[in-house]
Amino acid sequence: MSGLAQPLGWHDLVWQRLMSAYHHDRLPHAVLLSGAVDTGKHIFASALAQRLLCATEDGNVSCGRCKGCQLNSAGTHPDLAILAPEDAGKAIGIDDIRKLAMTVSKTGQQGGWKVVIILPAESMTASAANALLKTLEEPQGQTLMILVSHELGRLPATIRSRCQRYVLPQPSTAEALAWLQVTSVNSDAASQALSLAQGRPLLARQYLDDGLLERHRQFDSWLDEVAAGRLAPLEAAQLCQKLDAIALADWFLLYLHGRLCADSNNPFNREIFTFYDKLRKVRGWLASASNPNSQLIWEELFFDWLALSKASARRVAER
Repeated sequence: MSGLAQPLGWHDLVWQRLMSAYHHDRLPHAVLLSGAVDTGKHIFASALAQRLLCATEDGNVSCGRCKGCQLNSAGTHPDLAILAPEDAGKAIGIDDIRKLAMTVSKTGQQGGWKVVIILPAESMTASAANALLKTLEEPQGQTLMILVSHELGRLPATIRSRCQRYVLPQPSTAEALAWLQVTSVNSDAASQALSLAQGRPLLARQYLDDGLLERHRQFDSWLDEVAAGRLAPLEAAQLCQKLDAIALADWFLLYLHGRLCADSNNPFNREIFTFYDKLRKVRGWLASASNPNSQLIWEELFFDWLALSKASARRVAER
């Protein structure tokens, strides 16, 4: 069944609920899949779409043999539409939704279901979300709209109320490690990657595939070097320019969390918490569509980090 998605083990209960609704002809016209990012929601949505477009009458997963499955394997099924931003951080606009509405209004070319996947749904502009309401309120025939959301709070209540919601859980550490090790990954490396990814298995898989564990260790060393005054903030900011700014912000947050947990009684922690809050806001700016100047952001962060580190060193010396 190469090329076809399969639901992940930790989503089995939600999958069984949807398959029961499917086999009893009780599927809603729109479902909203929410949960933490990088835990498999996109895979779940793809598996659901492919099951509906499969010609097999029974079974809970697509057969992999019929014409519908062959088209899905090739990524050319005419009755499956996937709507996502062209680039990370960009928005889904009203024109995209209008084109989608025209597609949905037509009869399925294969004579069965039509399926639409929108991800992440919160990337729709306000006008795009309003335009989608009519399509959600007036479903056409055998059409299923699958909205995938990483940040449910950013999705308008009018959209949420018109979908049947399913919260996809994050796997336990044991489940995630078992999934990572299916591909014969070194268990120590898998554990390190999962910790770095804060329990999100798909992100951990990316870290392992892209060799990002070493890059993370290198970033931690830059933080240590800046704190010790051996690496200038401007140089550190320059080193960050060719790397994923959001990933670096996540790593910085993880580094600070480790510092706070390692020395919970340190009176300097109040300043660290303040800096931590600032870094969380910066991470939001970096993830927004406003295209912030990352060079200036990193320069300011590293200068602040150096100042905090010097203040901490002075306090330790004064004790």
